[in-house]
Amino acid sequence: MNTIEKIKRSWWVILSFILFINGVGFLYIGSKHNNRNWIIEGIAYEIPWFLYFVYFAMFGTPKLNFLIPSSLILVLAVILMFVSIVRSVWVAVKLADVYDNMEKYAIQSTVLDISQKSKENNSFANFGCCLCIFVIFIVFLIVVL
Repeated sequence: MNTIEKIKRSWWVILSFILFINGVGFLYIGSKHNNRNWIIEGIAYEIPWFLYFVYFAMFGTPKLNFLIPSSLILVLAVILMFVSIVRSVWVAVKLADVYDNMEKYAIQSTVLDISQKSKENNSFANFGCCLCIFVIFIVFLIVVL
């Protein structure tokens, strides 16, 4: 894969550098690749910002005093923003490796050869299973009566 394709597939990393929406990139890439862990990770990066805005809406302009909850939430949000930046670059590098080696990671279908002999054995197994269920039913009737 050339460099332009890698940039096209890694644009979501830029969202980690933007204040307030640093988890949206993980929400996007998690939904694109159907990876629940990345979606949860994106939500976890967004929760402190959500709590900060809720606190701001309820109590007005927050003061920068580290003993009040808004400051603690803000510090947590900034720390998680830096974590999301590092983590998004890490995931983008790993995904670039997967994109480069698509044939290595691709699921290949396998054609099974079903012969007549396996069908005969399968019918015998079905007969044995039915006989076993019938015997269990008879034993159940004897125990109940």
